[in-house]
Amino acid sequence: MYFVCGILAKMYDMKKQITLSSKNISIVTGIVALLGVFILVNSCNKSSVHTPPVSTAANNATKNIPAPVTQNLSQKHLVTIANIRKSGDGSANEVMFNELAELFTVPDATVLSVLQDALSKNIMVNATVDPWKGTVLQASNVAQDAASAARNSRPVSSIQGSAYQVDLAHTSADVINNIAGSAILNTTSTNLTSVIPDMATAQLIFDYITHQCCALPGPYAIDYCIPFQYCEDGCYARAHKMCWILNTKYNYATHKVFSFANAGTDELCVKGEKWGGCCVNWWYHVAPLVNIKTPAGTKAYVFDPAMFDQPVLLATWLHAQENPACDPVGDNPHVSMINIQPTSSYSPNGTTGYLFDTDPTYSSTDHYLSLYSPLTTCP
Repeated sequence: MYFVCGILAKMYDMKKQITLSSKNISIVTGIVALLGVFILVNSCNKSSVHTPPVSTAANNATKNIPAPVTQNLSQKHLVTIANIRKSGDGSANEVMFNELAELFTVPDATVLSVLQDALSKNIMVNATVDPWKGTVLQASNVAQDAASAARNSRPVSSIQGSAYQVDLAHTSADVINNIAGSAILNTTSTNLTSVIPDMATAQLIFDYITHQCCALPGPYAIDYCIPFQYCEDGCYARAHKMCWILNTKYNYATHKVFSFANAGTDELCVKGEKWGGCCVNWWYHVAPLVNIKTPAGTKAYVFDPAMFDQPVLLATWLHAQENPACDPVGDNPHVSMINIQPTSSYSPNGTTGYLFDTDPTYSSTDHYLSLYSPLTTCP
């Protein structure tokens, strides 16, 4: 803001002191245009950012630039049910979908019956949801061939990863952060560099990724923009795409860290500080985890532009998911466990926190990046 105000003050002085020639008018017009760009960039990243490389004209023609959409539309998803439970105060039935991170309530008894049957049979359903109210509106069975195709496109990973039960209230931040460092420090990936050399380099990469935010007008340097501005859901797709950028553009190794609220009535409660300040409630969340060399040694940091303006340590990321101000019905805002997984793990398969689906073809990733591209967190 100080930068903006300074430029405006200079413009005012110019107007007072001299009569603008056509050349001066052009200069002022250019400054105003630059201010517009400055404000747009800040809509996705409040901190100062670095301009990403300009993509070629041929690539620009294929960019997925989102069109405006009415925010109150419902969404239809092909999903499997991970669990159904009572809310903390017993007033609502809550459902967890493997394919969606958002935690939903089910107010209709007929819809609840369909979901309970699908859970008992381990079959897929079409669920129509209102993501801004966090409710399931309709549910119906799915043809077997469509369900089989969907399941086959996302094979289950056999890698257990590094899972830990956590209690943030009674565990020091250093212990939490060291868990992440120990889990990924000694692992290697073929042809990928295991440690980012310094925080400045990490921030440059973080800013480049942030510039792919769908709230910016584009053109984007990747095939699909990343909807950081829509935090209600989609973390799995955002994380998969961010890892792809880190691996393929920058050649750095990545892992993913999954947080779960899968015990009792635990719930991940987050305030969308960057996107209007409304509350978001998840049963799991996921983001890339990378090694960064710091003056205090190599440490594991989380990349999550939907929540932060810079890489953050694991404890900071987890604590942001236990916001008591976003506990709507008496559930416990609490991270039950974390699991540090290889990059290939995409979304949970069940509520144990040990099994994960993959998305090797990026078909689910691209679907959700496109679906969520025009949406925003706070209606």
